[in-house]
Amino acid sequence: MARWRTALTTWLSAHRRQVLLGLVMSSVVGSVMFWRSLDDALSPRKPSHVLLDRRGRFLGELPGTHEAYGFWPLPATLPEKVVVTTLETEDRTFFEHDGIAWRSVARAAWQNVSNARVISGASTIPMQVARLQHPRSRTIVAKVHEAAEGLLLTRRHGHDAILRQYLTIAPYGNRTHGIVRAANLYFDKPIDDLSWLQAAYLAALPQQPSRMSPWTKDGHERAMARARRILNQLHERGVIGDEDLHVALTSDLALSRHPLRPVESMHAVLAWSRRIPDDGSVIHRTTIDLDLQRETYQALTKNLDSLRTSGAGNTAGVVVELPGGELRAYVGSADYFDDEHRGGIDYLTTRRSPGSALKPFIYAMALERGGHTAASELPDTPVEFATATGGLYVPENMTHTFLGPMLLRQALGNSRNIPALRVLSELGVDRVVQRLEHGGVKQVNYDPDAYGLTLAMGSLHVTPLELAQLYTALANKGVTVPLRRFVDEPVTPGVRLLNEDAAMLTAHILADSEARRPAFPPGGPLDFDMAVAVKTGTSQGYRDAWAAAFSDRLLVVTWVGNHDWRRMNGVSGALAAAPAAHDVFDRLSDDVRPWQPPALTFPLPSQSVAVDVCPLSGKLPGPTCPHVKTEHFVRGTEPSEPCPFHANVRIDTRTGLLAGPTCPESVVVTKTMLALPEVYAPWARKQRLSIAPTADSPLCPSNDPTVRTVRIREPATASRFLFDPDTPPELSTVKLSAAVQPATEEVVWVVDGTPIARVGYPHEARWTLTPGTHVIRAVLAGGRETSAPIRIVVDD
Repeated sequence: MARWRTALTTWLSAHRRQVLLGLVMSSVVGSVMFWRSLDDALSPRKPSHVLLDRRGRFLGELPGTHEAYGFWPLPATLPEKVVVTTLETEDRTFFEHDGIAWRSVARAAWQNVSNARVISGASTIPMQVARLQHPRSRTIVAKVHEAAEGLLLTRRHGHDAILRQYLTIAPYGNRTHGIVRAANLYFDKPIDDLSWLQAAYLAALPQQPSRMSPWTKDGHERAMARARRILNQLHERGVIGDEDLHVALTSDLALSRHPLRPVESMHAVLAWSRRIPDDGSVIHRTTIDLDLQRETYQALTKNLDSLRTSGAGNTAGVVVELPGGELRAYVGSADYFDDEHRGGIDYLTTRRSPGSALKPFIYAMALERGGHTAASELPDTPVEFATATGGLYVPENMTHTFLGPMLLRQALGNSRNIPALRVLSELGVDRVVQRLEHGGVKQVNYDPDAYGLTLAMGSLHVTPLELAQLYTALANKGVTVPLRRFVDEPVTPGVRLLNEDAAMLTAHILADSEARRPAFPPGGPLDFDMAVAVKTGTSQGYRDAWAAAFSDRLLVVTWVGNHDWRRMNGVSGALAAAPAAHDVFDRLSDDVRPWQPPALTFPLPSQSVAVDVCPLSGKLPGPTCPHVKTEHFVRGTEPSEPCPFHANVRIDTRTGLLAGPTCPESVVVTKTMLALPEVYAPWARKQRLSIAPTADSPLCPSNDPTVRTVRIREPATASRFLFDPDTPPELSTVKLSAAVQPATEEVVWVVDGTPIARVGYPHEARWTLTPGTHVIRAVLAGGRETSAPIRIVVDD
């Protein structure tokens, strides 16, 4: 053992310099690393933002740094009560030291060493700022670190800046930081208005924020006890007088209730959070009205509950006050926390097929362009349209029925597909798409085959908010109203979407309950006891149900559907979305401008004139028209021609066809009949209507016998048919029909160069389908006249 000791002593003697040098170097390196690890900057914090409704009621709060609330900026001058109570609690000698209270440190060091653990921290406000900016475990090493940083912070920034930083980031319980947010949260007032008791109460919270929650019984009692102690200490030191102490200890704390975030406003808060103005403010008053929000939510969810058994999973709705465009209610889904039906999706910003909800804009553009009036006659009969890819589009009405001749007002009111498609084909799809994009629809696709004529039935997907934006133009004489989200948001001009006359006339049509007959019976959800323009929409396969409605003061858009585009069971816009919109109007109309009675009619264009017309043709009624209706026209567009549909027709009793001038009067009878154009003939026959014949009696024709023409009516060129080998040949046929002049001529039907039939009036035949591509012609039997060939395809 002695030998080892001697060897060690010898080694240390020989290496003393190296050992001492190593110790010195380690100390220097450690010191450098320690000082480099210190941060003498006052770290900024991102503040939270509070959203209030239009009347100042709490909607929600968007967290700031570390998902905490608060960090709100302080006023330029700190109130005396806040400074005095805070320093009395945290650091009485704050303005007397340089960041470290050395006497307190000595006392705390003795207590900590004596107990071998941290008993007293002797933390000054600068040291607390250091800890709040860089939280560390409560150890002696961490305390040294905080003391050094506190010293540096004070030397660099001064006492005033350090105190302001502390009051900005100190914890006041319930994830709230900073005394400004704490005063707003607990007392609903700015820090300048705090009483002595309230200031002392807040000053107590940062010491134990988790154990002094104002909204728990025990926490509140601890905070009150600490506040009284602070006030008594201030009185003992002569900072406050007897009267101030008495008032403080006997006054009501006036603690605010815990603000509850309305569950029905979750989507509204999230939507508004993406539009927080960058103006330095932290409290934002929105245009939402909590009362209207709750009523809208209840109307939507009540309606959805009645549709659950029909496969409806979710709903959404938005309410806009007119004419200013303020968003008063914003319900993005039925339940934000419903995972099964994806309630977390904001369906007001989700693109879906609007069904027929865009039809009013198609008709409005037709009215604007000229050539169409509210009394324009539009055929609701079978029709075929060629597609951009060379195919054939054969549309249907939703009811799979046809109503024959309709006036534009009734075609829009009844939401018929065929008339809308005819108008759209005249306008051009691209022109309508461009106009809708101009009105606020985003993500428009201009590929040639992106939408086609099915645009009229919802192939252009929109969000409910975009639809609401479009409908503001109909409610505002053709100019869109930008949707406003904040009370102090500057008013911005809209865009001219339609001319004034077209917009006003379209709104008048949408509010006309009689124009909706027979598709929508009286007493349904589309009928109101005040002037409300309404349009519904149903997407293909009943995947979406929509309703858009507006009055002189409100615009409401509602939607019902499923997140996964699942079909619903017959849930149409009229049956599903319209009842919700109607309920919203019933609940809210009396709450919006209650001093003003609701309008009972929509205004017409200033230059409009009322004219009596035949309700079938839209022309001036003649002596044979059985009914008359009043229609409104922009001056200069009213009809001048008499009705051609009701006429006295001369009939050859021998043939039942038109009697020409050479027919003996003894075989001629004059009847008042429907003289419909040829486009209605197949429809009229299916309806078993007695209509005037279009062909001349071969016994006494009225046409010029030298004029000879033949034209194929059916089938249309480019038609495609499916050949089923299991179907008997006599049932697997296609109808061939031709228009012939003179009607007395026979025609020969020729398929692929082979005659298959020779027929007289009405020049119809049937041909048995065979797979392949076929060319069909009709040839007058008595001459060379032949029709233009048509080509059809039969797929096997």
